[in-house]
Amino acid sequence: MNFEFFISKRLIKAKNTTSANRVIRIATVSVTLSVTVMLLSISVLSGFKNSVKEKITGFGSHIQIVAFTASESYSDNPIFLNQQTQKTILQNNNVKSITPVLNKSAAIITEGNFHAVILKGITNSYDTTFFHDALTAGKLPKLNKESRQECIISKNIADKMNFSLNDKIKVYFYIGENYRSKNFYISGIYDTGLGDYDERFLLCDATVLQNLFSLSDTDFSAYELSVKNFSDLEASADELYQELPRELTLQTITEIEPNLFSWLNLLDSNVIMIIFIMILVTVVTLSGVILIMIFEKKQMIGTLKAFGTPNRSIVRIFLYKAGYLALKGILFGNILALVIEFTQKYTHLIKLDSQSYYLTSVPIEINALHIILIDVFAFVVCMICMIIPAKSIGKISVVKNLKFE
Repeated sequence: MNFEFFISKRLIKAKNTTSANRVIRIATVSVTLSVTVMLLSISVLSGFKNSVKEKITGFGSHIQIVAFTASESYSDNPIFLNQQTQKTILQNNNVKSITPVLNKSAAIITEGNFHAVILKGITNSYDTTFFHDALTAGKLPKLNKESRQECIISKNIADKMNFSLNDKIKVYFYIGENYRSKNFYISGIYDTGLGDYDERFLLCDATVLQNLFSLSDTDFSAYELSVKNFSDLEASADELYQELPRELTLQTITEIEPNLFSWLNLLDSNVIMIIFIMILVTVVTLSGVILIMIFEKKQMIGTLKAFGTPNRSIVRIFLYKAGYLALKGILFGNILALVIEFTQKYTHLIKLDSQSYYLTSVPIEINALHIILIDVFAFVVCMICMIIPAKSIGKISVVKNLKFE
């Protein structure tokens, strides 16, 4: 045990004056609350961004391969990817899956009511986890030619059109120069909270749409690609584009929904501002505490100097004690933040307006790496900034403070 650490340990255990104890408690509470707010900000931001991304990609996946002349995946330009091209795409390290879909614009018309929709035709290879988790009633449509033609609709459409589970609905399509209708039975009702998407999409068997539009079983509107790492989305899209035939192109979900992703990116600046303010509060508080500790121990500092202790050693003594207070506050902040986070994660106490935020409750994502980075960052910044007030020890006179009572 070195000399500076030994003295600081004795100071930590020693009794302080009432005013000093009060200031130390305030500093500890300040660090605790600052760390708690920073951790909660990061957890809520990560949870919110990932939850919204999962919902958007649940409808349109990460990357869509479409016809070069098509601006949307539900256009009237069918495409076909041969097995060799699909195999080449799947060899990309970041691609998790590729699935064909057939999207067609249509309208639901009832007496005195009209609603434009998009029917999303899927195959057995389609990952229905997203829609299954969003179901509020019923089940997913059966995907085989012999079953009745089923679909699932959103709760928004069901409420607006007065539809219920198992109702038969008539959907109108514009084919060539004529309108044709097709009956579907509502097998399920879903609610994702994404109003713009819920207002449009119905999920059904792709075979039904292929037969209706006289398409072959290999004709689709788009191929949806799911990636493993969202942060590498753009790089993967550039690589995959080189593998596509000339008549095909691709678009990422960030290109399909640029406004939404720009809004999500703007949230980062809000969290950065919160972290900056919390760090500033912590630094100011701890700087004040270390000055009070130095003022309170002037006689001890004078004695140490009289015995030849260098200023840097005395500075280290007070930095050790200030570091102890910082670590104590960080520990309490971690505990408080985790209690709040786990409570919200499993009870969903704090609700949100789904029309404004796309979610029904505040999302939480607990990431051990984020916690460690925030803790280390807070501690390092606090210690660096506390060196400045600790330097005032060098100005303390030995003679004056040996006389100090």
